[in-house]
Parts: sequence; structure tokens; C-alpha cells
Amino acid sequence: MRIGEIASRSGVSRDTVRFYERMGLLSEAAQPHLSNNYKEYSALALRRIELITHAKALGFTLKEIAGVIGAWEQEALAPSKKRLLIREKIREVESKAHSLSVLRLALSEALDKVESGCSDEDPVRQAG
Repeated sequence: MRIGEIASRSGVSRDTVRFYERMGLLSEAAQPHLSNNYKEYSALALRRIELITHAKALGFTLKEIAGVIGAWEQEALAPSKKRLLIREKIREVESKAHSLSVLRLALSEALDKVESGCSDEDPVRQAG
């Protein structure tokens, strides 16, 4: 299948397909005809893009995905290792959620101050 078809079937853009290729996340597509620049992508490439999309949705970075994609796809990555990777990602998400919660509280407090007319300015500077 050509780039337009694989992009459409996988739900990503053509640029994303090219980017994944440049990053080494996809094998270089075959160019069966030397007379044109059309590349042919395999069903395996489609499966790989779907795997990347799924892993990204779970919060994995492209760097993390690149580190395990071949083994994960071929099921050479032991279930215990998969569980460990997923648990680590859960901890990261929980940490980010906590940080976002703290930020939300600080923003709410700032909004309350603004709405009540209070400010953080030094009262001495205000009087001067």
C-alpha cells in the first residue's frame, strides 16, 4: 500500500508516516519501481503504526516506544517486562496528576485573590 493508504488506514498523517520512518520506528518502505518515487508499505508497517499510536495513547514517548517496539511487536518482550514498563508509566502519570492538582489549586487561589480585589503586591509599595 502507498503512503496515502497507510496513513488513511492507520489514522495518522502522511507526514507522521515519514517522520516514523526517519526516526527508525518504521522500516524503510520498498520502492519497487525505479521509474517513480512511490513507496510500498507492508501490512507489518500498518501494524507497527497502530502499535505506536496505541503506545502513545498510553503515555509512552516515541523514545520509549523505539526502545521496545521490535520486541513488543514480536512478543519477545516478556509479560513481566511489559507489566514493569506499564507500572512505571502509571507511576509517572500519577506523579503528573499530582503536580497538575497542585498547580490547579495554586491557580484557583490566584483567581480567588484577583476576584476579591486582593493582590500580592507589597502594601508599602502600594501606599507610596
